[in-house]
Amino acid sequence: MVPDISSLPDTCGVYLFRSDQGTVLYVGKAINIRSRVRSHFSDRANPKEAKLCSETASVDLMVTASELEALVLEDTLIKRYLPRYNVRLKDDKSYPYMVITDEEYPSIIQTRGIRPGSGEHFGPHGDPVAVRRSLRWLRKYFPVRSCRRDMIKPSRPCLEFHLGRCLAPCCGGLAREEYMRAVDGLRRFLSGRSESLVKDLEKEMWRASSEGAYERAALMRDLVQGLERMREGQKVLLVKGGDLDIVHVNGDAKAASVLKVRGGRVVDLLSFFLESEEPLGGGVEDFITRYYSVSGQVPSRIRVDPHLPDDDVRVELQRFLSARSGARIDLRGVRGKDQRALLEMARRNTEMFISRKEREAMGEPVLVQVKERLGLARVPSTIEGFDVSHLAGKGTVASMVQFRLGRPARSNYRRFRIGTEQNDDTASMTEAVSRRLRGLKEREEPFPDLLLIDGGKGQLNAVLKVIGTYEPGDRPEVVSIAKREEEVFLPGKGTPLRLVRSDPALRLLQRVRDESHRFAVSYQRKLRTLDLDLLKGVPGIGNARAKRIMTEFDSLDSVLESGVSGLMERCSLPEGPAHKVIEAILSNRVK
Repeated sequence: MVPDISSLPDTCGVYLFRSDQGTVLYVGKAINIRSRVRSHFSDRANPKEAKLCSETASVDLMVTASELEALVLEDTLIKRYLPRYNVRLKDDKSYPYMVITDEEYPSIIQTRGIRPGSGEHFGPHGDPVAVRRSLRWLRKYFPVRSCRRDMIKPSRPCLEFHLGRCLAPCCGGLAREEYMRAVDGLRRFLSGRSESLVKDLEKEMWRASSEGAYERAALMRDLVQGLERMREGQKVLLVKGGDLDIVHVNGDAKAASVLKVRGGRVVDLLSFFLESEEPLGGGVEDFITRYYSVSGQVPSRIRVDPHLPDDDVRVELQRFLSARSGARIDLRGVRGKDQRALLEMARRNTEMFISRKEREAMGEPVLVQVKERLGLARVPSTIEGFDVSHLAGKGTVASMVQFRLGRPARSNYRRFRIGTEQNDDTASMTEAVSRRLRGLKEREEPFPDLLLIDGGKGQLNAVLKVIGTYEPGDRPEVVSIAKREEEVFLPGKGTPLRLVRSDPALRLLQRVRDESHRFAVSYQRKLRTLDLDLLKGVPGIGNARAKRIMTEFDSLDSVLESGVSGLMERCSLPEGPAHKVIEAILSNRVK
């Protein structure tokens, strides 16, 4: 049976093909997981791919923040599971480290893999070119030697000293305390304890730019970018080592994830739905008790999110876990930069797991639940969601998204420019719904089963007036949902309906609402960008004047209505550029 690929995300990460017994058959990485996995199942001409796909029963995934993180994590998982369809196993030497050597006058060098006894290692890093470049830049600020010279016998300084990238302790005239200050500064930065350096570099970059020293400003910019890129990949492979579990519980959705770190490496991530009639809230202790009662391994450190609310509960859980493992267990909340980065990874994967499972469950069962919860006359096979977006009351647009059988039908999405200049969401929503239904009627297309309005009772009543102008047999049913409390307003009901946050029916309504909001905001931003580009292309109108015009007027239509005199008065434009603006807008309308 081919697993459902449509529910996979289009984000960066690592994916695992598993057999029906749960064995990992293949581990891969991708910038776009959905696209990459789909390519496996479409390449049936390749015998290896065909055999792999025929044996695959499910696809698991782990979302990462960058491709470099995915690269390192893929290597770790291949070493852990030894999947037979991965042709070549990568070795640690694929990833560069920076090492402060263990010498009287330490040097900073780049190595492939860990060399025990050579010094303090920092890494691994995903991009060796970025590491080499960053080392050169770092030594501009921490002039630590990179040579292998003998420090006992004084010698002449080399070119690195004259370039300002070494204090030249080989000359014999430098106090060791002064040299070690540079070494300690470099160590603090590489350990992640000197983020102020990046801020100082950014300040120096802007200062150099304002003084016209553009080459130095570019150097500062490249240094900041190089340092940030150099540190990518460290979230999933930690030099400090140790065993650790990061436990994240989403109480509203009744889901949890456990990120496993063994020997300093992220080796696995497990996600679960939790069976419970009520939201778990902060009940992390319930999940910990249930999970580690059946888990075969309890690490020495467990970090949980959200924090355990009661210290007595934490102590009692520690006793339980210690009894399970036969050793002392350290149980507490997430602390430190590295652990917070791992927690963010666990959170993203929990959210992705929830979203994926919800998409897999979308269909007739959840639509029947929507019908029952909202008291609808029929199962809403087609749901259309509406939302309004504007920027400080200007450039108002509306969106309509359509879900069929619980899934987005993106080819049927629609966008509306709202003609009214008033900052009135209710009037804008009414216009959008009116135009949508009128268009369907003119084309003799069926109305949707349910309209979902983003807003409260006011927006619902306004749309009901529009619906009332059509024949009773044609009218779609209408509900609205308010963001803050997730209250669902129903026609003829004085009090809103409040569903349990984990209710699949509510989650579907939220997904339709969120998708309509995303679509409206993206359209509003796109139009504003196009209008700005048009204005900036007018001779005499630069970036500042274009932004001033867009701030003063709701839209380019408003600019036309105001005319040359309005532009001159409200935007302080000379007559010539004002005429050119009007001509450009009219010319664009003709096109």
